[in-house]
Amino acid sequence: AYRKANKDKDPAAVTALGYDAYLVIRAAIARAKTTDGPKLRDAINATKNFPGAAGTITFDENRNAVKSAVIKTVKNGKFVYMDTIQPSK
Repeated sequence: AYRKANKDKDPAAVTALGYDAYLVIRAAIARAKTTDGPKLRDAINATKNFPGAAGTITFDENRNAVKSAVIKTVKNGKFVYMDTIQPSK
């Protein structure tokens, strides 16, 4: 749908990350049953193995998102996928 609406242009590289952030927050609100700051923070931090558009997301004990990273290079002015690096356990 995006490409059709935008003349076959690719979405920005960070689009999936923004979408994942939205989905994580939406799921956390549903679990917390509130948008109260501390309760929402705790629900976000309790996120484990969330299936996001850019990969599976888990929050660690320091509230850092732990997820895979995609490595790309630029060839002829376009991003080209090289590899996906999984987080160490």
